[in-house]
Amino acid sequence: MSTVEDWAKQIVANELGEIVEVHDDGSESGMYDLRIGSKSAPKYAIECVGAVDPVATETWNVGPAKGPIKVNSAGDWIVSIKRSANIKLLNRGIANIIGQCEDLGLTEYTPVDWQLRRFNAELFNALDGLGITSLYMYRAAGSSNAHLTMDGGGGPVSQVGDDVVAWVSKFLSSDDKADVVKKLRNSSAKEKHAFIPIVLGGAPWSVESYFFSEMPVPIIPPKLPEPITGVWITLNGKGVRYIGGQWHVFNC
Repeated sequence: MSTVEDWAKQIVANELGEIVEVHDDGSESGMYDLRIGSKSAPKYAIECVGAVDPVATETWNVGPAKGPIKVNSAGDWIVSIKRSANIKLLNRGIANIIGQCEDLGLTEYTPVDWQLRRFNAELFNALDGLGITSLYMYRAAGSSNAHLTMDGGGGPVSQVGDDVVAWVSKFLSSDDKADVVKKLRNSSAKEKHAFIPIVLGGAPWSVESYFFSEMPVPIIPPKLPEPITGVWITLNGKGVRYIGGQWHVFNC
C-alpha cells in the first residue's frame, strides 16, 4: 500500500470514527483505494488522487531531494530555485557562483531581482541563468553546503474558501481525472469520495494559501462530477472535507 493511501486511511478513520479498509488489493483492475463497510455492501468508497505539479516534482526529485551541494564557501547556504530549474546546469555552476556572492559580501538574504541586476548585472544573469531566485548564508562557520529549496506560491493569502471550492470542482472534472470518476461510479457505495493531497505546487496559490490561513469553513457547495458525493483536501498538515452537504475543517 502506498504512503498516500496509508495516510488517507488514517485520516478518514480518525475523522469519521470508522474502520477503514484497503479495497484495492490488486485482485481486479479498476478498484478504488479505500472502503468503509463490507466488500459486498460498502458504505464509503474512497479514491486517492494527488494534486501535483509534474514539473516541480521532477525538479524536486533530481534537486533538493538529493541533499546539499558542496560549494566554495566556508558557510552553509539556503538557495531557492525555480520549479523549472535545470538541475544539471545548477550543479555545475552553483559552487563558483556562491563563492562570488561571498566575495562580494552578499551573505544576507539576496533575492535575484531588479535591484541585484542594477547592483551587478553579470552576477544577476549568472544566478538567473541557473534558475536561482534567492540565496543567503544561514551559518557562517558551516560545512560548505548549499541546501536547495523550491519557490512556493506568491501573492495575497486567501482568507476564504471560495477558491478551494471552485478549484476542486474543476480539478475532479478535468479529463485526466476520468479514471477517478469511473472507479467510484463502479462502486455500489452510497458515499463516493475523492481524497486529494495537494503537494509541490499542485494547486494555484489562491488555493494553497487557504491552508496557511485561519481556514474559515467554506459555505458554498462544490459542483462535483457525478457520482462523487464528497471530497477530502489536505495541505500543510491541515484539511477540509465536504460530506453530507457540509464543509468541515480538520487537522491531519
